[in-house]
Amino acid sequence: SVPIADAFAAVSPTIPLNQWLPFRVTRAAGTGGTYVIRDNTGVTRDPRGVTTPPGNIAETFEFRAVDRDLRTPFVQQWNLGVQYEVTKNLLFEARYVGTRGRNLLQAVAFNQGYDLNDPSTPDHIYERFNQAYVAAGSPNGPLNAGATARQRGLGRAFGFANPYRVGASASCAGGVLGGVTGAPLDLNLANPITCAGSTLGGGQIINFEARVPVLGFNVPEALLLQSNGESIYHGAQFSLTKRLSRGLQLNAAYTFSKSIDTSSTDPGSTAGSGKPDVPNTGFVVQGDQRDLDGNRAPSDFDRTHRFSLNFVYEIPTFGATNWLARGWQVSGFFQAQTGTPYSIFAPEPELQSAPQYADLVRGSGGLYRLGFGRPSLCDGATLDDLRGQGTDITEDAFNAGALCSALGQNGGLGRNVLRAPSQSRFDLGIVKTTRLGERFSLEFGWDVFNVFNRANFAAPDSELGSPDFGRITNTVGGPRVMQFRTKLRF
Repeated sequence: SVPIADAFAAVSPTIPLNQWLPFRVTRAAGTGGTYVIRDNTGVTRDPRGVTTPPGNIAETFEFRAVDRDLRTPFVQQWNLGVQYEVTKNLLFEARYVGTRGRNLLQAVAFNQGYDLNDPSTPDHIYERFNQAYVAAGSPNGPLNAGATARQRGLGRAFGFANPYRVGASASCAGGVLGGVTGAPLDLNLANPITCAGSTLGGGQIINFEARVPVLGFNVPEALLLQSNGESIYHGAQFSLTKRLSRGLQLNAAYTFSKSIDTSSTDPGSTAGSGKPDVPNTGFVVQGDQRDLDGNRAPSDFDRTHRFSLNFVYEIPTFGATNWLARGWQVSGFFQAQTGTPYSIFAPEPELQSAPQYADLVRGSGGLYRLGFGRPSLCDGATLDDLRGQGTDITEDAFNAGALCSALGQNGGLGRNVLRAPSQSRFDLGIVKTTRLGERFSLEFGWDVFNVFNRANFAAPDSELGSPDFGRITNTVGGPRVMQFRTKLRF
């Protein structure tokens, strides 16, 4: 309904950027009015020609900044090892390796909004809504008497009963709100939940961008590069090496380790598992931006166990002297390792109305609309319950039934609490070398990659709301592949 000829004529292109600020909160008239953010342009009609209050409904700024106290990251490394010659051609080695990172770079969303139910929310945040409420004509009656903005606006500008905050299903019968007796007061509600016939109405949640410290800046996309990340790695490494003797060469290695950090990918990396319209895991740190230590968990690349074995064996002739018995060699490579950790998250969840508190996707951090919202475990459920898998791991990689809405908060389910399936593969090569005189030899080879045709599964889709949530749709590495080769040496 916007005429294309003058679609952009509502705002003069000559208005300097600084005059778009400061943004402000306004409220629509009526008892069911909600809060919106408008800019400072003074525009009084939208692109459709409809008259509006002064200022456009604002699109908040995406923003990038560097902390003025940014420090140089540094890494400390240490190791201690011992070697022991078991026999003349057999060497055993044990080693401890440690690495610690400090002042590591992290991109933090500095404009995370407040939960108005939190007593520590600054009083000037409540005053925003009181002023917008009075400017709209005080539709629910005059403000209360009180010493704080929170007290004056309670039940007028904000703060109404919300049965959904305790995870219940509200009902409406005969115009009376049912559900939970003594429903908790929810200061994030802009208007009361009402009943009309059998329909629940109202109960709009104050916009997350209106509850932020600095009006006008986006939440998940207003970022500050800081040097407050940390990491630690401990590893026990064991190896057994057999030098070539009696036709056999062998090397076996095993590592038992743990890597822990607060964020695993370089900020701003385009290789951090990002998807269109979904936050890039390397771009903004996960979870509550006011509790970065809550992200301390196994690194995205952590592998608790890793074993590898490679060998080359010259097959003896057992006394035979003909050309067919001589020149056979077999070689192989085997590797097995633990799968990598992963998190369950909702990308930029947002709560807009009271019933959505109980929704698993929107309720997982939806009061804040951060880049990554996490759910909680249901009452009585444990991590072991969540880690339970179905008979077909590709369809049920974990027990999604153990997950419940965090009721708008950053859920109690930690970062990287689940782990992808373990992976292994075995490659084998057989070579026959035949000498053709003193200067030439002919080599025939047969190589088999992934001999047992093992399907090594990647991590499942862990994005709440995705149609493939809980399913494994990718593998790591390829299927069994064979190749034959011939080589002439001269």
